[in-house]
Amino acid sequence: MIYDWDNALTNYGQNPYLRVLNLTDTVRQQDVTDDIDVITTRTPPFNWDAELMPDTRSPMFWLDLAGKKAYLALGALVDIDNTTYIGGRDWNPGKPGKLWTANLGDDDILTGWAESNLKIDGKDGNLVGTAANWFDQESRKGYAFGGAYLDSSEFGEPVNQLLTFNAKTGVWKNETTPFAQTATGWMHGINLEGRTVLLAGMGVTNGQQGAVDVVRVYDTNSTQWYTQRTNGEPPENRFWSGCSILVAAQDKSSYQIIVYGGANNEKTFGDVWALSIPSFTWTKLSDDTDSNVAAGPRYSPSCNLMKKHMMVVFGGNKVFGGATFNLPQCDEGGKLAFFFDLNLLEWSSVASGVDPEEYRVPQMVYESIGGGANGGATLTQPPGGFNQAGMSTVFAAFASATSTTSTPPSTTTSSIETTSSSKPPSSPALSGGAIGGIAAGVVLIIALTAVGIWFFLRRRRTSRDLFAPLPPPPPSTQSDKGWVQSPSELQGPQVQRRMELHGNHATAQYELPANQSNEPSPGGQSYPPPRLYEVPA
Repeated sequence: MIYDWDNALTNYGQNPYLRVLNLTDTVRQQDVTDDIDVITTRTPPFNWDAELMPDTRSPMFWLDLAGKKAYLALGALVDIDNTTYIGGRDWNPGKPGKLWTANLGDDDILTGWAESNLKIDGKDGNLVGTAANWFDQESRKGYAFGGAYLDSSEFGEPVNQLLTFNAKTGVWKNETTPFAQTATGWMHGINLEGRTVLLAGMGVTNGQQGAVDVVRVYDTNSTQWYTQRTNGEPPENRFWSGCSILVAAQDKSSYQIIVYGGANNEKTFGDVWALSIPSFTWTKLSDDTDSNVAAGPRYSPSCNLMKKHMMVVFGGNKVFGGATFNLPQCDEGGKLAFFFDLNLLEWSSVASGVDPEEYRVPQMVYESIGGGANGGATLTQPPGGFNQAGMSTVFAAFASATSTTSTPPSTTTSSIETTSSSKPPSSPALSGGAIGGIAAGVVLIIALTAVGIWFFLRRRRTSRDLFAPLPPPPPSTQSDKGWVQSPSELQGPQVQRRMELHGNHATAQYELPANQSNEPSPGGQSYPPPRLYEVPA
């Protein structure tokens, strides 16, 4: 967000520039301001033109490693009257039915941005933005769950959709979901023995704030949706976007979705949580919000995984006193990026450039799901079982991996010997965000604007049908067009819209291999060192 204190509430808006941060070497928090490149116009070799690129919010920004392409698609309409902070140039709200494509060149430089038509089921794609989007590097398919037109808030005019994009054919499709309109939230994907499973959480569903103890699950093979309740003590309800990453145990017997930050109608959070899959178990990892290297309470940041066990938090809305409706507070002293070490479970001022250690499952996590730091999780479903029978099939790979690696009685041949003579069952594969990162060595960050706030209901533990439609939203008013009234900075009859720099939380994350030197991918390819790309909305 750009904020001019001299002009108080009249000078704010999203930032339309491209930022590039090289994460190959050691990165120190205090040096990020000097190390990051801000590309405002056609600066070689990036060829990014901030005046031509659309100023939309929460677009899909995907890297297709196999195709050596990057895609910037859709995003929500934002209209800014004040443009002094971008040199007075005209605001570019974007156009429906347009896709921007770049070439992925040497050293991961994105060049040759070009505009083309984007048709979804034969019609121009609408300007809809969602943070819950993900690109699968294995199948070369992108997914975007829900979203909103967002003319005034992250939740304004939500939609019911699951967009899919096939990078091989260039075809977009739109499918409805059983959840009516769904705005914001996060989404990640896991590849399990030939099937891709999408996991979506938080957000606002059918006009009502979602809950942190419900996860939507989509099986791309059967095109079937499921809903699963979580277990363990969950985080406090939060719907205004935090951010998240996905990381796998070394043996892939479990995955942890690491969730940071977010806000409800009163409080902004800076804690860190892990949601373990397939047991859907919540575990709190950190509540440090006060140390001088912590990101602190904020919403709408971006999160990315780098060097196997380091979560990088960038940007977002930091507010005075941690109260959601307070005025924004700038990050000072060069602190634009924050590093959370998943092995030490603490915030760090440095992301080391040396060969990284493997990710270790935190002790408090494996005490709940079984196994140890290297994996070996024994809880292959929620303690009370899956909510729907079909989910046992979807997550069968975890049960299969557990049974084939267990030690049988001494009177029989060991499981390793038994399976070595035949094709071993494949273990769950990393999502495109993680496996693509190990292969690619690129970190993508999308920093987008966000405004507005929605009110969360307290978490409900009831026996209602999880697919039953929620109650309709309250009647809207002229100042509450999208069911959500944008927060005003000062009380008064005129509501001033506040624009925040918004991080994408569910876009693919890319992590550098351990040796930083073009480590071969599972498919035999190798990729150059990482750069962090931050794209404006």
